[in-house]
Amino acid sequence: MSARYIFTISCLIIAFFISCSTPIFKLSGPPEIIDLGTPVSSVNWVRLHEGTNRNGNPEIYATMGQNAENLFVLAIDPETGKLRQFVTEVEKANYPTATLMSRSGRLYVGAAYAGHLLCYNPEKELFEDLGAINPNNASFPCAIIEDEDGIIWIGSYGTADLTSYNTATGEFTRHGRMDEVDMYNYPIVNTDGYICNKIMMTRPHLVVFDPKTGKKDTVGPIAEKNKDTFNLVQGPHNRVYIQSSLGNYRIEGFDAIPVDTIPPNIVPDRPQSGISFTFADAAQQLYRKLEVKTADGEIRTFDLDYKAAGTDIFCFHKGPDGNIYGSSILPLHLFRYSPSTGDMTDMGECSAAAGEAYSMATLDGSIYISSYPGARVSVYDPARPYSYGTGEENNPRELDRIDDISYRPRSTLAGPLGRVWLASVPDYGLWGGPLSCYDPQTGEKKAYYRIAGDGSCYTMAYLEKQKLIAVGTSIYGGSGTKPKVDQAVLFLWDYEAEEKVWEGTLDRPVSTFNALCTGRDGRLYGTATGDNGPVIFVFDPDSRSFVSFVELPQGHPLDLSLQNGPDGALYGFTSSCFYRLDPRKLTIKEIVFQEESFDIAGPIVGKDVYFGKGHRLRKIRVF
Repeated sequence: MSARYIFTISCLIIAFFISCSTPIFKLSGPPEIIDLGTPVSSVNWVRLHEGTNRNGNPEIYATMGQNAENLFVLAIDPETGKLRQFVTEVEKANYPTATLMSRSGRLYVGAAYAGHLLCYNPEKELFEDLGAINPNNASFPCAIIEDEDGIIWIGSYGTADLTSYNTATGEFTRHGRMDEVDMYNYPIVNTDGYICNKIMMTRPHLVVFDPKTGKKDTVGPIAEKNKDTFNLVQGPHNRVYIQSSLGNYRIEGFDAIPVDTIPPNIVPDRPQSGISFTFADAAQQLYRKLEVKTADGEIRTFDLDYKAAGTDIFCFHKGPDGNIYGSSILPLHLFRYSPSTGDMTDMGECSAAAGEAYSMATLDGSIYISSYPGARVSVYDPARPYSYGTGEENNPRELDRIDDISYRPRSTLAGPLGRVWLASVPDYGLWGGPLSCYDPQTGEKKAYYRIAGDGSCYTMAYLEKQKLIAVGTSIYGGSGTKPKVDQAVLFLWDYEAEEKVWEGTLDRPVSTFNALCTGRDGRLYGTATGDNGPVIFVFDPDSRSFVSFVELPQGHPLDLSLQNGPDGALYGFTSSCFYRLDPRKLTIKEIVFQEESFDIAGPIVGKDVYFGKGHRLRKIRVF
């Protein structure tokens, strides 16, 4: 028997044993998309109001928003708990971001992001659309107020505009921007009838508007976000005051009169009917148990059986137990899906943040959950019973904010130095999103401020061989700001030396590096967006250079959407496509194309890849 024959037989035997021990993955035929259901059905922007029904009897009104369908009003009988649900038909009216119970007994609701003013009229038992507040300018009503003449005033986000609505004629009057830079306006009516507009977010200040003449002017101090405190309060007789670290002032017309203290505004402890009410389960963000206290002290608890359509999914993570974990948005509930059993569980509250988890990572068997607002971190061990709180015995356990500037933790990475790392967009009105980290062994938190200048740290990948963290940035600052930089960058962070060792960018406009993944070949793969369209790039960490570029399929690349597949390829999502990138040939294969069908990218588990479309959890049978 020749040596060549023996060698050939040996190779075949080795290949046989390898094939028996290592699963072989290949793409299946036409992929099947499977809908798995709605993980969370809850409500947001919840407020309670007291009013009277058409017969003049006390009635409780609840305004509630939701993602899957439009916002609604509940009219609740405080004696029996019986309710009626009124859902608006206005398109994109999902969130009741501003409300007012007027002296007329009508409930006014500002709807985002439709930018419409709605009204529940108890006399007609109708929830009416009064029209667009300020078309193409006001998408998010910030506050609604009423003056002595019954005129409704609305301040909005988008252009910090002010609009009035005449309830007698049904006409809107648009008064335009109250500030040329900032975007948020929260108006209050002063005792003299002037409208005091609290302008946010970059330079909190007051703009006074005279309804009779149309004159407007900045009055009092101009604050600096995150340095000064600034607020408008109403004292006795509805007099408006500035309360700030720059001084306290009484507002009279267009004058700010310095005062030492602001007198308290004494308001009745009880509503007119003598009843009081609250949601007993508000802390858990459930809003199903209404607790009513009668005038004689009796407490009644009602289970409200209203219909909630579904809460959008915001992020996914594959847990150490092989289950899929995710976050809903407004409210933030942690949910779990078991690929092996198909069980779906809304686990409830997991963070003191009420918004949504932006990203998660696993370290030593525990999931670290990074949430908005405040870039709050909580830690959950799936092997232990679920009991959210702040104590050592709780699970998930609240770890509080990662630092005092980070607000939207776009990416979480576990591993380097045994720490959990966050890349975040900063607080409202601020620029410069930090890179931050948490050490589970010592509890120490650390932030590297201004590391991206006026941009924000956005996405990360671990270059284990080089002992570096790759960080992709965005030109954007916190909400309410405009970019101060023109180009996003990629930089390499030496976590032991605590310094940047390289920084660069693409030879094309880039607004955001929104996904990074270290391939099995050791190279860094990423997606970037900009004025010339999105692109996939390949970066060699040894030569520290961008070596290749591939145009993406149709659609916007989803954040954190690149991942390694079991077959050695990389997989990613755009808003319209799930695709496969061959790292050797640098070619892209569209696996599924459905225009605007993908919202949130999820992990590959077994034969399937998971994703979110609105409030629905879905998977694609890929392998």
